[in-house]
Amino acid sequence: MVKEWNYENEWFEETNISRKIRDYLEMEGYEIIKFNEDKRQRGHDIVATKSGEKLIVEVKGYPSNKYVGGEKKGQKKPTNPNLQAKHWFGEALLSLLIAKSENPKCKTVIGLPKFKTYENLISKLNTVREKLGIAVILVDKEGNVNARNLWSSWLLGQEGSFSSSVRPAPPPVQRL
Repeated sequence: MVKEWNYENEWFEETNISRKIRDYLEMEGYEIIKFNEDKRQRGHDIVATKSGEKLIVEVKGYPSNKYVGGEKKGQKKPTNPNLQAKHWFGEALLSLLIAKSENPKCKTVIGLPKFKTYENLISKLNTVREKLGIAVILVDKEGNVNARNLWSSWLLGQEGSFSSSVRPAPPPVQRL
């Protein structure tokens, strides 16, 4: 019996990326104030605090090259997922810019699956992103979390700066 394909089971699906980032932040000592497990709900995906500072994380998955619902579910789409990924990246960035405008003291992070499309966009926006203080967390296929940011002493609770921190995928957190 062949198991039916389901986008929610893909490692790069938004909720799966969000869970890895949430678990990572908890492992780093953050208190998760809000975790939006339903990607269709409005609002920030993760809101956390540490040492009295607020962290807002906007998470995007990577588009499937297959239809995720309806009659064509599982069939290949004619459009390239890279274009949709760029739109999703733009939405996350805009949401973080609005969050920064509303609360300039909050820390902001864009969380993404590690795909070349996203890495290229991050690279192209490094100067602006750094000036605005928007950090990046990438999650790879194996579930490893890579945090690139400007304020390493705040995000990871360490002194000094660094270009990236790679942590193995945390074990799943038991939820009651």
